[in-house]
Amino acid sequence: MAAITPGLVSYGIVSLSNREEAMWRFVHLTDPHLASPRDGEWNNLFLCSMMPEVMACLRRDLAALQPDFIFATGDIASQQTREAVFEARDLMDSLGIPYYPMGGNHDFVLPESRQWFLEAYHAHLPMPETHYAFQHKNLRFIALDPWWKWTDGSLSQFSEAAVAERMETGLGGARWVIPPAQLRWLARTLSEQAATPTIIGTHYPALPIPIRMRRPAFRDGGCLDNGEDLLNLLSGHRQVKALFSGHVHLHFIERNNGIAHIVTGALPEYPVEYRVVDVFPDRLEIRTCALSDPQFAARSLLPGKSWTRGEEEDRTATIRLV
Repeated sequence: MAAITPGLVSYGIVSLSNREEAMWRFVHLTDPHLASPRDGEWNNLFLCSMMPEVMACLRRDLAALQPDFIFATGDIASQQTREAVFEARDLMDSLGIPYYPMGGNHDFVLPESRQWFLEAYHAHLPMPETHYAFQHKNLRFIALDPWWKWTDGSLSQFSEAAVAERMETGLGGARWVIPPAQLRWLARTLSEQAATPTIIGTHYPALPIPIRMRRPAFRDGGCLDNGEDLLNLLSGHRQVKALFSGHVHLHFIERNNGIAHIVTGALPEYPVEYRVVDVFPDRLEIRTCALSDPQFAARSLLPGKSWTRGEEEDRTATIRLV
């Protein structure tokens, strides 16, 4: 089976071989929903059962790309058991690439969930927290950990029982917020490194899905309930260049007040893709890559639903660092 050739953009294979070489690269993937046999349907078929095969293919593809690390923005495990968390960890480890994990709505459902996460991923976290910051070469990275907002307006690290019971089939009533204490931590952390270009990661987008992406009977997973508060905070820190997220199971790229919002689709659902970010001294170049084996995307695609791959503006981007 042929591996992805570094420097190729999926869907119209464009060679970058005549361009300057990047200093380094990282990969953004999200919502792998590992350690679950459950299949279903979101906007396309949602096929958790194929993920062991997907991860084996991805391992081969990433070996060719040789990224420095993976930025994994949540919903790593799909089922809410300690065993599933550790099985998902083992599948992530099988990729053979360093990675930084974040939690999502499927990872952080129960009162015990964050403790399981810390136990499983302690070797991959720069500090023993579910929100953290780290430096890699010329970039600063910050991973956020939104909490659940209950129907009475209170914030909790775990979901209401009624939300948890129906989460496998829908997200009605589910809401998420960056808690105030974490926003204060974020402001302090950004102030300490004001001169360093910074990337933010969070499972839930700060912006809603754009109108241009919406279709009849479209299913929307939602965004941060206090996304505007987060964006207002980030607007005072011009070193923040991009915010990477997932959750909504489709690709889109939007720019807001100098920040590029890079939202990437879920690995078990069409188009079964990830982002590659090539880092240069003055910019980031983002491209969207399919797996080298196209059967996974073909298995998921429903007729008329290919729009979840986004338009060309949602698949590539250049982000200036200076």
